[in-house]
Amino acid sequence: MAKTISDNIGAFYQHYPRLVVVVSGSADGRDNAMSIAWHTSISKNPPLFGVCVSPNHFTYKLIAQSGQFGVNFIPDTKAELVAALGGSKGSQVDKFSTFSIGRSNAQKITVPILTDAYAAFECRLVDDRLYGDHKLLVGEVIAVHYDEVAFMENGVLDIEKVNPTLYLGGEIYLDTQQSLPRTLNRNFCVDCLRK
Repeated sequence: MAKTISDNIGAFYQHYPRLVVVVSGSADGRDNAMSIAWHTSISKNPPLFGVCVSPNHFTYKLIAQSGQFGVNFIPDTKAELVAALGGSKGSQVDKFSTFSIGRSNAQKITVPILTDAYAAFECRLVDDRLYGDHKLLVGEVIAVHYDEVAFMENGVLDIEKVNPTLYLGGEIYLDTQQSLPRTLNRNFCVDCLRK
């Protein structure tokens, strides 16, 4: 496969598709939610999860002030909501009332958990560092909300029941039902590729 090599990074979509999550925050009686594609698990013990947020965003200010945030995993049936949350500013509009977002209470912190989420993390902020133009916010996951129907017995998301919201970049979203999942045994694949 011929590749183009350039020092012009462009839209920086080469690492997509990405699972989109909705990060929620709350402080001083104000709630907000924003869509992000830049996030990652960091540690299993203790359970740490990181989200990358611009320090200019209203959600960042709420998280920095309160020291807590929610991470909501939204099905692709709500992709329009995900896009709307990413395309509006929480400092200018109450997204929860404007978009009729259902919420439930967190158990250990005070941020809203979206009722449309098939899973959500309650996170206590443990680190806040600037990298380039974004802050990496690391949260310790102190509670997990999940719809048991959405997951198989081994804890893996059952995409026959719930499709996650996948973002390709450039306002394009992907439906996982368009292709079938494959289970690949890692050791078998290593052995096959060594031949």
